[in-house]
Amino acid sequence: MKRSFLALAMLASAFAVAAAEAQKKPGEAASLDRVEIQGDAKAGDNVVAVVHVKLEKNWHVQSNKPSEPTFIPTVLTLAPTPGVKVTTIKYPEGKSEKVQGLAKPLSVYEEDFQINVLLALDARAKLPLTIPAVLTYQACQGASCYPPKRLKLDIAVGGEAKQK
Repeated sequence: MKRSFLALAMLASAFAVAAAEAQKKPGEAASLDRVEIQGDAKAGDNVVAVVHVKLEKNWHVQSNKPSEPTFIPTVLTLAPTPGVKVTTIKYPEGKSEKVQGLAKPLSVYEEDFQINVLLALDARAKLPLTIPAVLTYQACQGASCYPPKRLKLDIAVGGEAKQK
């Protein structure tokens, strides 16, 4: 009886994972792994929000500085939020990837990558605070690319703020 129940539970779990994967739309290759805040989040100070992005296996996205102007760059946009100013957004260096059928190598991100955002907290910032953000990207497999996608996320700073 216990073995049957265990086997049934494992089978149901496998179907749940498969169903979740099947619900993804074409080109939805990026997901948020986590957002990490580096530094002491106090009013008047600076912190760095490290946005960790995970890509599905065998996918890539154009880097923030694509090799061709017609390719869509990966861009993180933060909504204006009272008490905080975005000072700098630092994207990783793109990896050069030769794709069959294209004359010039692509500048891409693969697997996992991170974007660092320097945030200046106002002296009167009310913490904790949450900054809504959107990662715009174009996912590709080889030379086949899908329309751009938008991944919504929250950057939580200070105290009991929760990351989404």
